[in-house]
This record gives sequence, structure tokens and C-alpha cells, in this order.
Amino acid sequence: MDKVKKWVPELQSLSGLSIIFVVLIHATSYYLLSVLHMDSFEKVDYSTRLVDNLIHGAVPMFIFIAGYKYALNDSNKPYKEFIKRRVNKVIKPFLVISITFFTKDIITNAEHINIINLCKSFLRIFIGYNAAYQLWYIPLYIVILLVYPILYKMIKDERIRSLFILGIVITQYSLSWFIDLLASHPFDFVYYLLYFHMGLIFCKYDVKNKFMKFDTIIIAAYIVITLAITFNTIDYVAGPLKKFILWPLSVMAYYFFVIRIKENKILQYLGKYSFYIFLLHEPIFCTDISYFFKSVGIYYSVFESFIVGIFTLIVTMILYKVIESTFIKKLIF
Repeated sequence: MDKVKKWVPELQSLSGLSIIFVVLIHATSYYLLSVLHMDSFEKVDYSTRLVDNLIHGAVPMFIFIAGYKYALNDSNKPYKEFIKRRVNKVIKPFLVISITFFTKDIITNAEHINIINLCKSFLRIFIGYNAAYQLWYIPLYIVILLVYPILYKMIKDERIRSLFILGIVITQYSLSWFIDLLASHPFDFVYYLLYFHMGLIFCKYDVKNKFMKFDTIIIAAYIVITLAITFNTIDYVAGPLKKFILWPLSVMAYYFFVIRIKENKILQYLGKYSFYIFLLHEPIFCTDISYFFKSVGIYYSVFESFIVGIFTLIVTMILYKVIESTFIKKLIF
């Protein structure tokens, strides 16, 4: 019989904050691409860049949570058992939603179908290229689940494992400047090993209790550094600054921040349903609500993205509650 899983309230609140950020990322991306007609946040105004910098650590935060939970409940489980349970949880909804939107694309583009390209597009779903574009996270998540436990078993020394992962990440990132293929999925997935490992370290070495007295300093440092980095408008400088300074610091800062408000009912609620919100909020709700705002002429600034985000969360939760109360839940989840 399985042991009762340990539960940490701040992780659920962090999940709630992360899913808010995910929705906002997609809302602000629409604003960038379809309202401002720009292809990079480094080309827009300071306030828009600042919002993006404050929310863009969402995926690292989710991977951090996964690593923390691995250390908390799963690090001693047999590899096959761990993989089977974790992958089974995400693979069915991933396939159902991916195939649904893949089929929709076939129907809407029936006149231009090429069988070879169609097969390539379908296979690319499994490395992160999806019509339901937020689902790129699922192949990333599965790759991390497959790889990290092997590293954990093979490299017992935490310091050596930390250096090994950092070495892989730096090597991949450096080579991606010269080899475009290495900058794409699934090669760029290795970067997120850092956050899974960070989550494990935070759990295993009780970082919360050891560093909680410094939480104000950590949060303040994050705010100051974010404000400073946002002044940068050079694309090739922004990449390494965000990957190796801003996002790791954002994970730490938001982690200590949610510890202060870990019982917040809204974050707890959104955290409980974060996986379903992630699956269902795009490519329809957030995009269509954003389009409506644009079409009626009320998308004036990046701050309207927050209103779009709120409506998206509400509509997505209504849809999930409808699904939850019907037979459809078993078909999707």
C-alpha cells in the first residue's frame, strides 16, 4: 500500500501563482504580436518589458515544484514505477487535446493538405510543436522526468550533480548560438533540469527554514535586479541575463513570497486546478478574449492583459467545472 503523500501548502500556492503567470504570458504575447505588431519584448516600452520579466518565470516555477515534490515523495521509488505514474497522468489529456486541434487544423486547411508535411507536423507534437501551443510543456516535463531520476541515481554527490547539470545547460546554450537546431525543441529542454534540481535541493536541505529570515532581502534583490535588467533592450544580451540571473532569482523570490501568503484561498484554489487551467485556457479562450478586446478598440496597453487574464481564468474554470460534472472528464483526463 502506498504511503500517504506529503503535502506542502506553499507549493500549491506557488502553482496558483504560476498558472496566473502562464495565462498572463499568453495574454501579453498576443498584445505584443497582434496589437503592437512586434516580435520581441526588447523592442517595446519599459512597462511592457517589465511585466514580461516579472511573469516569465512561470515554467521554471512549475518545474521547480515538480523537483520539490520528487524529493518529497518520489526520490526513493523505483524508476519504472515513478515514470509510469507521472507520465500516465499527463499523456492522455496531452494526446486528446493535441489530436483535437491537429484535426481542426486539417479540416480548416483541407485544400492545402500534404501527407508528408502532415505526418511531420503530427510527429513534431511530441517534441513540443503543437497547435495547442501551451502543450509544449508536456514533452518538456516528460523529458525532465525521464532524465533527472537517472542523474539522481548515478551521481550521488549533490555538488557534482549540480556542476554536471550546469555544465550541460551552459554547453547547450553556448552551442545554440552557432547551431540553430540546438536552440529548438527538444534540445532546449535541458535548461529546465536546473529548476527540477533546484526544487530537489530546496526540499532536501530545508532551504525554507534556513533562509526564511532572509526572505525580504531575496525578494527586494529580485525586484531591484528585475527593474535593472528591464532597462536592457538588446536581444542577444537579454537571453543570458534572463536565463541565468532573472529566472532563477524569480523562482526563489516567488517561492519565499508565497510562503508568506501560503494559505491564500485564491492561490490555493487556482493551484488545485492549475493543470486543468493550463490544458484548457488556450488556444481558444485567451486568444479569443484578447481578439475581442482588440476588435472593440479597448486594448490600449499591456495592463489590459491582466483583465484578459482574469476573464480567461474564469471562463476556463467554468468549462472545467462543466467537464468535471459530465462523462467528458473520463474521455479527456
